[in-house]
Amino acid sequence: MAKRKLKFVRDHPLLGICGYCNVQFSSGLMPIEAAREDIQERFDVHKCKRGGVNQAAARIVRKTTKD
Repeated sequence: MAKRKLKFVRDHPLLGICGYCNVQFSSGLMPIEAAREDIQERFDVHKCKRGGVNQAAARIVRKTTKD
């Protein structure tokens, strides 16, 4: 499997995205450090599915061709 990476894209509520399959992880816990730990734990145990990449690509194509 390709190396996956967790990227945080929003601070409140905290939102992280898997760089490999685009699965989103969010948490509204406070303080922000607790939310980061919560998301990191869920990211560590999740299993990437190749379909997630194809679904994200299809969604982008639909959005751009919709207009």
